Amino acid sequence: MRSGPQVVFEVWCRLTGTDPQEFDAEEREAFLARPQVDELARTPYPVLLNAGVRVARRDSLPLERWLGAVRAGQPISA
Repeated sequence: MRSGPQVVFEVWCRLTGTDPQEFDAEEREAFLARPQVDELARTPYPVLLNAGVRVARRDSLPLERWLGAVRAGQPISA
């Protein structure tokens, strides 16, 4: 099961402690238009979440680092 761009946005918000309602339509569209989102969106949800948890730091989750962790194929923790 693939994640989809909206799921990437929602997971990113949860992992960074960001309220998705704080984004207006233009900001959300800009986030979803970032090139990393397409590749992250094709990632199975468990891998996406695991990689995000591994690289998130406090309220920061750079998409580049998140994608790097997905590409590295880090094992899914049980």
